Amino acid sequence: MPSRHATNDSHGVAWTLDLERDDLIPGQLAHGRLRLDVRDDLRTRGLVIALVATEQWQHQETHTDGQGHTSTRTVTSTDELLREPVQLLPPTDLRAGETRDLAFEVPVPPLGPASLEATVSRLSWELEAKLDVPSGFDSAISIPVRVLQPTALLRAGVVRVREFALYPSADSATDGATASLGFDPMPLCVGGPFTGRLTIETERPLKLQEIRLELRVHVKATVSSGLEEDITAWVASLGGEGELAAGSHAYEFAGEVPSRDLPTIELPHGRTDAAFHVILARPMARDPHLVRDVAICSTTEI
Repeated sequence: MPSRHATNDSHGVAWTLDLERDDLIPGQLAHGRLRLDVRDDLRTRGLVIALVATEQWQHQETHTDGQGHTSTRTVTSTDELLREPVQLLPPTDLRAGETRDLAFEVPVPPLGPASLEATVSRLSWELEAKLDVPSGFDSAISIPVRVLQPTALLRAGVVRVREFALYPSADSATDGATASLGFDPMPLCVGGPFTGRLTIETERPLKLQEIRLELRVHVKATVSSGLEEDITAWVASLGGEGELAAGSHAYEFAGEVPSRDLPTIELPHGRTDAAFHVILARPMARDPHLVRDVAICSTTEI
């Protein structure tokens, strides 16, 4: 639970902000303290602290000029999705040399949404404290924070996941092979370890370069002409070059999901879905993929 300390000098006020933790859990309170060292007299409409969520997504726009030439460009759109304000001071006159030290609690929205760190779809949060100064420049401090995706929200169906994404074990089939693939835990967790169990059944011997494992996250901007991207979050190999005999083969493996905010999430203009690929890499031939859906949370605290 990393804490956060930040300072800022803004329009006559030296700000100090201390946050107990900057990875926040939906439905709980964010606790911290603010210190204001006032250097200039200020008449304010009050002091408000807020959690602010901003969504960003990419899509393509096509234009045709007067000569009939068509061009396409990528557009990044931004929307302030949520703002959860708490008033810490009413309309107040602050005097030069004055110090205000204030504890605060800010509610984290019970459904998030969770932070998402991708290119075609992104969800960012910040904690902002601001003195509203009429007919002048507002004095403020802001810091980035993370809102986490709890396991509970995924299991409760708040976020739609694919049919077998939360199953501890699921089956898959491809040309000439079937597989059962299980994980502990499920959902997988950002920054957390996992273990896996793989059983492959083959109808005939397969000449392979390797059996490669990949955790992939598909990110999509769910708007007209929205862009998509596939992020390979984790890769491992179960074996080198050789022949895989016909029959049943069992493997165990372990890994750790990278500490990057790529949870299973559904936003107004974007979503993510995760899948685990077992790739039977063959020389000079198409590589069969045994694929099962998985889900990714960003905290197991709830």
